[in-house]
Amino acid sequence: MRHLEFFRIEAKCNLINKNHLQNKKKMLSRTALDCLQRLQSYNPPPTLWHSLPLSRRSAVLILLHPNDDGELGVVLTMRGTGLTSFSNQAAFPGGKADDESESPFSVARRESFEEIGLPQTFDSSKYNFENLTELPCHLARNWLIVRPCVGFICHTNVIRDGVGIDINELLSITSEEEVGAIFTAPFDRFLKNDKGWYKGSWMDWCGLRWRQHIFSVPANVNDIIAPSIKKTQKVHPVWGLTARILIDAAMIGFAKKPEMEYLDKAGDELLISNMVRVGELGAERDREREMSINFSDLFDKELLGKL
Repeated sequence: MRHLEFFRIEAKCNLINKNHLQNKKKMLSRTALDCLQRLQSYNPPPTLWHSLPLSRRSAVLILLHPNDDGELGVVLTMRGTGLTSFSNQAAFPGGKADDESESPFSVARRESFEEIGLPQTFDSSKYNFENLTELPCHLARNWLIVRPCVGFICHTNVIRDGVGIDINELLSITSEEEVGAIFTAPFDRFLKNDKGWYKGSWMDWCGLRWRQHIFSVPANVNDIIAPSIKKTQKVHPVWGLTARILIDAAMIGFAKKPEMEYLDKAGDELLISNMVRVGELGAERDREREMSINFSDLFDKELLGKL
């Protein structure tokens, strides 16, 4: 297993705790460390992402960071109101691949730089960034194949700078057209079914059973909001594919099932491989046809039950 900087941080924090030189806010919690190790150790199932036409490939970055209590937060955005697709919805930073040679992490990191100003390289005397893992691909409603990539950022010098990272140190809205807000949420809460935080329902999507998850992330004075948007919103609703990916990632990281009802599978790799098998997901896009397809017209009942 590749050595991670946060293991060195753990050793530092344990020494600090042993000598009673610092309080617990200077430590990564055991829960956070275990979560990061599970994610780094996660081996995703086979994927067709790299062999799909370039026009179908996209990737997003699940950016984890420690807060002042040593627990993990996750960075999210609200998409700009002027975008033609999924405007004013919560999302991860990310987007489409530009080149056949780009890896999912290359796409996710490039798009994160373009959308929220996350540097592609860091001053190693101040920050450490780790690519932890990739998660199973999802089929988005615009028929792009989304590869979630999990990254972790922390201070290099925990003793001096503390564990928690303020996103305002690193991130900025580089394009109001693409991003209306940047905010963070506790990563483990995406497994919780707390009143006022979560609501969900079962629905049908093109003949497939789908669980709609909606999380209400409280707005915070430290959120980064585009100047053109008034800071009047009380919550950032997180739903759809973004919510589903968050649940997948949290289940893997914390090795726990969510408190709410959910689809007991991560990603859509089986659906994607079978769509390729029947000749869908080609390079040419026919958006009108794609939006009208019902999966029950493509697959038999036995296969539909597995998807």
